[in-house]
Amino acid sequence: MCFRPATVAPDKTCPACGETCKPELDACPKCGAELPKTSMPPMPGAPGAAGAPGMPKAPGAPGAPKPPSAPGTR
Repeated sequence: MCFRPATVAPDKTCPACGETCKPELDACPKCGAELPKTSMPPMPGAPGAAGAPGMPKAPGAPGAPKPPSAPGTR
């Protein structure tokens, strides 16, 4: 089973005519205007890879219980 997310490439919108274009195109097929570059943030790497977040620290040990109080006092 693969847990890697699927590659996502949103459609581009032509700034000149508003046509929805495929993400791999550099120019609008309708009017020929240059399409903006896709600016998706990079995906995080696998654990241990350069730039990937490290392993979180283990939680601290719980504190020792308090001694019982005298009967009738709170």
